[in-house]
Amino acid sequence: EIFLFKKTSQPLGAHSAGCAFKNPAAPPDDRSAGERISAGLLIDRAGLKGYRIGGAQVSDHHANFILADEGCKAADILRLLDHVQHTVREHCGVELEREVVVW
Repeated sequence: EIFLFKKTSQPLGAHSAGCAFKNPAAPPDDRSAGERISAGLLIDRAGLKGYRIGGAQVSDHHANFILADEGCKAADILRLLDHVQHTVREHCGVELEREVVVW
């Protein structure tokens, strides 16, 4: 059941490092105390599905996945991660924390 859910809701065949951001506490207007909200939902609400910098793109399928197309550079991904964090902060008032570890 879990694999079927992931297969239908995540871009499993694409080049990505999995979920890019941790699910944060939901904004006060979206939650009861202690609830979390999907980082992908926040990224989608900020209008970033499909947004691209160089060879890096926010997945159209699941917004919490950053995809790397052929020719993508690490700098493209890092710039896109920064852009997503900034845009979600400005649009939703939520600070996203990276799930992926950058070495």
